[in-house]
Amino acid sequence: MSGAQFRGTVLIRSRLRWTRASAALLAVLIIVAGCARHATTPPPSQVNIYYCKAGSDQLVRMPFTADAKLKGPALATYALNQLLAGPSVGRDSLVLFPSGTQATVNIDGSVATVNLSGPIARSFQSGAGDEAGLFKSLTYTMTSLPGITSVQVLVDGNKRAALPGGHFELDEPLTRDTFAQ
Repeated sequence: MSGAQFRGTVLIRSRLRWTRASAALLAVLIIVAGCARHATTPPPSQVNIYYCKAGSDQLVRMPFTADAKLKGPALATYALNQLLAGPSVGRDSLVLFPSGTQATVNIDGSVATVNLSGPIARSFQSGAGDEAGLFKSLTYTMTSLPGITSVQVLVDGNKRAALPGGHFELDEPLTRDTFAQ
């Protein structure tokens, strides 16, 4: 082999090694970049919304998927909105908040304060069993969220003894024990 052929062979081998090394480095960078992108997207979280069966005090738990970034008041608002909207199926067998009911929620320590407004704040005519079912659903839904142990209900921004036309006592925070009797 002549000197020129030897140098050409070495040069070709050197380029081949550089190309292989570059390709391997590029593959590693693509894999690492792909892993980093996936690691920053948290999986969705599950929120349990509780509805009371009509004519009983039995609860039905329905899981909903929430954005994993929702925490604290944002997660509580999401859960409350799902409760007020009602499920997409089986609505006839459940006690639901009147259509048009609106609510906001604030969290202070372990207490979720839910302010109800709309039709439910004007008059409640569905009976004591359904009224208890609504507040049981609200209490179980809110207390299923991390850190919440009780629910203070406000009606149009004020503490009230009960809903207008209602019977269920609302002047004290509600807990799951409220419904254990």
